[in-house]
Amino acid sequence: MRAQHRSTQLTVLYDEHCALCRRCRSWIESQAQLVPIRFVPASTPAVAEWAAGHLPVGDELVVVDEVGQVWVGPDAFITCLWALRRYRGTARRLQAPGLRRFAKETFHQLFCARATISRVMGGDDDIICDGGGCGISGLTPHS
Repeated sequence: MRAQHRSTQLTVLYDEHCALCRRCRSWIESQAQLVPIRFVPASTPAVAEWAAGHLPVGDELVVVDEVGQVWVGPDAFITCLWALRRYRGTARRLQAPGLRRFAKETFHQLFCARATISRVMGGDDDIICDGGGCGISGLTPHS
């Protein structure tokens, strides 16, 4: 996550049909941000064209900085925490070798259960993790 220290803005590509994703967006927007975060629905045509098969947009949480560095899955979640005043220390701790695996597995479980969680939250979602696979990637930025 070293490259984040140069980030001056982050864009989160999120599933606007997922109640959990919308709730997470609201929570992040309510937090004091050290790095501004904007949200773009993953289903927009411009995002689909940009991702064009090389990023799991819509199937994963994706964060992009202003120079095009991309974080996916657990790294995207940690990157969002890093951008928040209150949670930057937590993000750094989650990068420690012992906690990286925990963060990855926790995010994976939450992400794969998001359709169920969204239904419990009152969403009308028709999503997610078909066949049980979410395609969680390693803990490194994508280029």
